[in-house]
Amino acid sequence: MKAVIVSSFGDSNALQVVDRAEPAPGPGQVLIRVEAAGVGYVDVMARNGDYQPLSEPGFVPGFEAAGTVAAVGAAVDEHWVGQRVFALTRSGAYAESVVADPRDVVRLPEGVSAADAVALGVNALVASLGLKRVNVEEGEQVLVRGAGGGIGLMAAQLAALSGGAVTAITSSPERGDRLRGLGVAHIQDRTAGQDGSADTYDIIVDPVAGVDLGRYIGMLRPNGRYLLVGSAGGAAASDVFGSIMTTYHNSPTLFAFSLNSVDADMVGAAAAELFGQAVRGDLRAIIDEQIPLAEAHRAHERLESTPVFGKITLHP
Repeated sequence: MKAVIVSSFGDSNALQVVDRAEPAPGPGQVLIRVEAAGVGYVDVMARNGDYQPLSEPGFVPGFEAAGTVAAVGAAVDEHWVGQRVFALTRSGAYAESVVADPRDVVRLPEGVSAADAVALGVNALVASLGLKRVNVEEGEQVLVRGAGGGIGLMAAQLAALSGGAVTAITSSPERGDRLRGLGVAHIQDRTAGQDGSADTYDIIVDPVAGVDLGRYIGMLRPNGRYLLVGSAGGAAASDVFGSIMTTYHNSPTLFAFSLNSVDADMVGAAAAELFGQAVRGDLRAIIDEQIPLAEAHRAHERLESTPVFGKITLHP
């Protein structure tokens, strides 16, 4: 089969297409013929050597895939064969085939394509399970940073579906118009010097972090909740917790959420719920670009150099 490996830690040129033997499903595994794989910042971190579980070059990146189960290993029910599924793969999704644990596999309903599944996938799971922790209530003011990116886009939609009045920070009037079409009430265009700082919010959803994190904590209302779900903008400033102490008497709460902290049953139930929302038309999978597997390097270059709107997907 064709697969993409990280040949050495470094820039996108480290992604190399190679021929590899197709993996055989071991005991308690299923083999999936990949139709689409998701591309995210965690893949870039892994390629750069900044993702600890993948500490040596030579691995196949990719943490989510969708396709059809082709075979099963020992002790796995044969009914999986032929099922269209979405899978969290931990690694290996940038390939024509990948193995996964059935506990990390969710059946896809009719009406959800493989590309749509990974466009929702990890991003929607992080946004959905994270938002459950901050408990958006009807009419609450919600600010979403990086709202055009994968997690931010899902968080904006889901917060609006929960009754929140969503303000989205994005990078162009055109992206703002698209966000309004997804239920966002207010737009802040950061390229026009707008950053939400003129207002305060009950909830702030942040997949960006970076040096401005502390300043955004200062925008919380009394009893506000800050949900940190990523670090696309890099590490926060070293004095970020000083912002919490400055607003101490407002009783702010900081939630840091990673999908790695959630057990497989909860993730599976959340994924099934999200795919159901997509079938009903309540939640939209937004794909920025579909790129051939052989051009995985270009997918990473786009993600790192150009603002994307939604998800980049890879296709064998």
